[in-house]
Amino acid sequence: MDKLEISKHRNSINKYLDRRELILALRHLALMVEASQQWELEQELKRLTTSYRYMLQYLTQGVLDPQRDNILSQIMADAYELTDKTVISLAASQSTHLFYKRHLHNKDISLQNLIRDYLVEANKVNLLASTESDTEAIGFIKQRCETIETEIFNHVWSVFPISHADLDTLVSVLGDSKFPMHLKSLVLSAMMLGLSKFFDASKLKLLLDCYAFLDDEELKLRSLINAVIIIYLYRKRIGFYPAITEALKRLESQPHFEGDLQLIFTRLIHTRNTDNLSRKVKETFMPELEKMNPELLNKIKGRAPGAIDIAGIEENPQWQEWLDNSGITRKIEELNEIHLQGGDVFISTFSQLKNFPFFNTLSNWFLPYHDNSYAVSRAFGGKRHPLTEIFKFMPFLCDSDKYSMLFYIASTPESQRNMMFQQIEAQREQFKELLTEQEESVVKKRDSIVNLYIQDLYRFFKLFSRRREFKSIFDTDINLTEALCLRPYISHTPTLSLIAEFYFKNGFYDDAIKFYGLMVSNHDANPHAYQKMGYAHQAMGRYREAIKNYSRYEIAEGDDVWNTKQMAQCYRQLHEHDKAIEHFKKALEMSPESVNLCLNLGHCYLDRNDYDNALKLYYKADFMPRAKHRAWRPIAWCSLLTGKSEQALNYYDKIVTDDSPTSQDHLNYGHVLQVMGRLAEAVEQYRKALTLDGNKPQDFARLYMADAKYIVGTLGVSPSDYALVLDATLQSYNNQ
Repeated sequence: MDKLEISKHRNSINKYLDRRELILALRHLALMVEASQQWELEQELKRLTTSYRYMLQYLTQGVLDPQRDNILSQIMADAYELTDKTVISLAASQSTHLFYKRHLHNKDISLQNLIRDYLVEANKVNLLASTESDTEAIGFIKQRCETIETEIFNHVWSVFPISHADLDTLVSVLGDSKFPMHLKSLVLSAMMLGLSKFFDASKLKLLLDCYAFLDDEELKLRSLINAVIIIYLYRKRIGFYPAITEALKRLESQPHFEGDLQLIFTRLIHTRNTDNLSRKVKETFMPELEKMNPELLNKIKGRAPGAIDIAGIEENPQWQEWLDNSGITRKIEELNEIHLQGGDVFISTFSQLKNFPFFNTLSNWFLPYHDNSYAVSRAFGGKRHPLTEIFKFMPFLCDSDKYSMLFYIASTPESQRNMMFQQIEAQREQFKELLTEQEESVVKKRDSIVNLYIQDLYRFFKLFSRRREFKSIFDTDINLTEALCLRPYISHTPTLSLIAEFYFKNGFYDDAIKFYGLMVSNHDANPHAYQKMGYAHQAMGRYREAIKNYSRYEIAEGDDVWNTKQMAQCYRQLHEHDKAIEHFKKALEMSPESVNLCLNLGHCYLDRNDYDNALKLYYKADFMPRAKHRAWRPIAWCSLLTGKSEQALNYYDKIVTDDSPTSQDHLNYGHVLQVMGRLAEAVEQYRKALTLDGNKPQDFARLYMADAKYIVGTLGVSPSDYALVLDATLQSYNNQ
């Protein structure tokens, strides 16, 4: 059975199991087990099949069995696990994926021996450091320690299923103060990474238990983040493992448990906007900077190729005038606000700095930053550079980006490196203040830990060279409420509201509707939830649903000018002119000085070809204090359609003279002149329209001919003359 067939069968089996269609799943599984030619797998399949056959037999015979649900859950869980074991058995010898290579390697490696070797080398480092022995010897042993750390990581993430002995070893390591925090964190990440490939209930239970028994808050939160990610990835499967549900229940007594879950949920949700933010930086912020004065651009260029040092842009007061005039100040403020809200504004810069050899090693993507790293000191020629300590106090960079920045600095010429050091050193106290502020607030500290670790995970799953070999939560529309075991802890209205508002604000309207709907189903939603669902449906072009939700808001809150206007807009989109007019009239009664409402009501009459009533409203709007020429165009167009050519001409004269005319203005002006028989002037206006429209004759011709129904059909210009004027325009354009 080749790799493609293995993948196809695995997907089919898991699909059947997810739908509880066990007979079909077992049939496909039997084909895989037969291909494996593994006696142990054949025996396990036989046991499973027999157990399930007896269960069905007892059921049809009417035998009451109070343990039936529990037995079925165990059979389902065993079927999933047997599928995974069979996939590994078939794929390990032929797949080039890292997991299978590491898994085969594990057969000759003992985790217990790795841990023992690590302690031996770590003790040597401590002994040599205390006696101030030569740095070269210490560096060599540190390198050996880091190599063993990588081997431990590789063993933990690729072992399946984990043995009781390995599990006991991990519990000892995680609970023992002899082992450094960064190694424990690597172990937690390794368990998550292995689980993302093949589900192992023992690993997941250990992650949940770590949240309860570990003392270090960062490790606790990392273990919970890892567990939540896995629970979501396997949300259709988790229900068959009572031990997982029980482990979650035991966490309810932890003081921050529900708050941490809600925090993790919101931070995972925020990653949905990372690609949008990165695109915004590249497509709007960077191009604007490139247009700026070259001297200023050189001053604020970041040290990474093509990068901008956002934090340092406003440091020099002499630059402020340039910044204000270019509009960059406003963009900086916007990006700073996004960053303060947890937006990942740095990924577009640091994605360019993940090509150092350090990131070829899988475990290094998950390695917490520590200034005692030999990999970093080696980059600085084997010496401990002062920068490595300063980076501990940078609370806004995730670990992965700290390593990226240090390796980049180490690769620059010494003169440039010293300049960077001076700039960063000057901000040391500011970094410490930010860190102290976080430490003093439990909420801010926990938020920062969660946010930065999720950023590390996001970078791995999006940027690692072999990322396609891994199953990522960030490739899905994350909704933790779909995991039934998590739902009780995160379905409170404040949490749902926060998530709904995030989606709504960032234009993920279908997701916003989903979460506003959950709030409504909780019977604890503010009526504005209906209004926002209405707007979201309207933005997606679902006008009937929008009207339905706007109406629900109206029933709850009464008349509201904005709500009524939106309903009118929806009716107009549906071409229900009478209802649109009714609602715009109602809105205008509530806000009689609104130029916008007056114009929109006029547009509704225009849609209905009621030009006289449309003109009355346009004239009314034109006399309002805040009209600012907004009524000129509809008055001019209506005047043309009602045969008032002189009046239309006067208004188009004013538009092209005083109001920044568009291509459409020149096109309409040309129509007026053509109706009046002033064809040479009409051709000139059409030529201007063509030029403003991007010099695309075919597009202009399409727009011109679309107006034939008015100029020929309503106003009586002959079809042949209308076509000839188009050709005259195109000829004039070609000859200019």
